[in-house]
Amino acid sequence: MTIRRATRTKHLVTFLAAATLSASACTPLSANKPVEPRVPEFDETPVPTVPPQTAAPSAAPTPLPTRPLGRTDTELNVPAGTSIGPVITYFGAARADGLPGEPESIDKDGIPTYLSVAGSGFILVIEGKAGLGQHEVGRRTFVHQPGDPNLRPDLEIQVSRDLGDGSKAVCDRRPPEMGGVPGINPATFAGGQAVADALNDLSCRFETFLESEFSCTLNSLGNYSFVKSDSTNQFCVIVAKSFAFPIGTTEVRVRLKDIEGNPGPVERLRIRRPKTP
Repeated sequence: MTIRRATRTKHLVTFLAAATLSASACTPLSANKPVEPRVPEFDETPVPTVPPQTAAPSAAPTPLPTRPLGRTDTELNVPAGTSIGPVITYFGAARADGLPGEPESIDKDGIPTYLSVAGSGFILVIEGKAGLGQHEVGRRTFVHQPGDPNLRPDLEIQVSRDLGDGSKAVCDRRPPEMGGVPGINPATFAGGQAVADALNDLSCRFETFLESEFSCTLNSLGNYSFVKSDSTNQFCVIVAKSFAFPIGTTEVRVRLKDIEGNPGPVERLRIRRPKTP
């Protein structure tokens, strides 16, 4: 879904309604307790209740027409293999109320780790802008056809471990058939049908935002705003129980493609879910 112009109230209800349908109900998460030894804990909050929709949604969004696979633009005069697709301006986790969270740690490679007590009930946020190719960021979150592994969404996101039950059904995000997402390990964006299925399965759960004032995130003043001012596109999903992160540490990798099919650089983060007593 692409949100362009609407009242702020309608925007919030629309996003939360879509998330509630895929989540049934996000897990109420723990209060902001200090962790021993004390680290910045990613505070997750319950999702506000929204009115139920009367019409049952379709099982999966309708795939859009295909576009060419990535290409090398020789006019740019850049070294072979250089990513000319969209640049990810922000990749992180936010609380369910839209406030960006703080990672508990950042490793030497700049990869952040976020702490999630329940493994669900928070928002994954990806923002991007045009890369060296200067083409718009693609908006498609579901492009799938069994038997055609070249059909991939513009939001290519994968996890290193199974989310939820790891169901191999593609885009099983709606009741009554709500399933998880299979992990890809070792990580790769190449490969065959299994990789294409997994990319579509996770990507199709995201919502797309094109205007900062109608985003899924809030700034420090409580106003809707992209996390980064130079972002042109934002993709958000509230992580539901049905595809909750497992106990332990899971790496998430993402890249964006432009409207010409060119992929951009890969960004990573980790979600750590501690084992509870």
